[in-house]
Amino acid sequence: MLAYNSQTLDNLEIKEAAEKALRKNCITVPAYQAIEAAHPVNFYTPNPVIKIGLFILTVVIISFSLGLLSLMAMDMLRNEDGFAGLCIFAGLVCYGILEMFIREKKLFRAGVDDALLWGAVMLICSSMVIVDRISASTICFVVGFVTVLAVLRFADMLMAGVAYLAFLGFIFTVAIKLGPVAKTIVPFLIMFVSITAYVAAKKISAYHSSRHYKHCLTVVSVLSLLTLYLAGNYFVVRELSNAMFDLQLQDGESIPGAIFFWIYTAVIPVVYLYLGIRKKDAVLLRTGMILLAAIVFTIRYYHSVLPLETAMVLGGLVLTVGAWALIRYLKEPKHGFTYAEPEDPSLADKLRLESLIIAQTYAPGAQPAGNDVQFGGGTGGGGGASGGY
Repeated sequence: MLAYNSQTLDNLEIKEAAEKALRKNCITVPAYQAIEAAHPVNFYTPNPVIKIGLFILTVVIISFSLGLLSLMAMDMLRNEDGFAGLCIFAGLVCYGILEMFIREKKLFRAGVDDALLWGAVMLICSSMVIVDRISASTICFVVGFVTVLAVLRFADMLMAGVAYLAFLGFIFTVAIKLGPVAKTIVPFLIMFVSITAYVAAKKISAYHSSRHYKHCLTVVSVLSLLTLYLAGNYFVVRELSNAMFDLQLQDGESIPGAIFFWIYTAVIPVVYLYLGIRKKDAVLLRTGMILLAAIVFTIRYYHSVLPLETAMVLGGLVLTVGAWALIRYLKEPKHGFTYAEPEDPSLADKLRLESLIIAQTYAPGAQPAGNDVQFGGGTGGGGGASGGY
């Protein structure tokens, strides 16, 4: 299903891991060169500056080409259906060029392929928005379907995020049309979908066959944790209910079930932090730390305790002192956590690459041991190397 060669992707991961091991002095330069030679990578991936330039250039070319097509097909574009059809045609052309460039030019995250992928998806999906009679749920479904196909084919992280949000948008837009009871359970429905997506992403990432999608699954995990929290955040529920469901709540008036949502708002980030520490999961830890700010914002929005400037100064001081104390505490590893950069003899264990060991075995200069036969006269230590034994 992937557009890229799976073996080459594996070789790229091996090469990147070997580069990291070389920087940490876990392997020697000859060993790294042997690994690189044993695992060739023929992708074209320029440096970030060139990549950004190629991305911008490709976007400009796509824009001018679409404008030229619009001028050539002026008679067909007198209604929205004609322009929607043109967008779909242009998107398919971008996709065809993308497939050709990947196959012929071996592009991989080179800027050109990123721009063509996003151009194709945005043109195809925008055709749904142009036609006014298409409902929001249909648009979300089409966007989700197209982006899922793009993720499966190109393993793009941002596409994975868009696909997840489009799927969630489809669930939301369908649920709010099912009557007053459905509107009441929408937060709990989003919570259920979010936790299901998180568990599924963690399960799928454990399979070897999904190794090339690990970054996509990480993005889905982060977004699912965020949407799980936002679905029960008091501020989000109250303001969204006012905006979409016409509850007409006045200042100081609470939503139904306010106590539950306040507890949920304050407890979930703490649960993320606890689980992140217990499982040593960086995604849970970082998400929990980010959402601590959401707790402060939500409480501060409805219950002003201090002037904003004073609260910001005190908050900054607390965070600074806390970070300094934590850095000092974790300079020596404690319970599996450390602030120090890994040294890292154990890094070789994290490479998970049996082929790396094989490549090191055949590194330049390796000689067989245990052979009692002694040769002489050769300049290279082998019989016949210089014409005599």
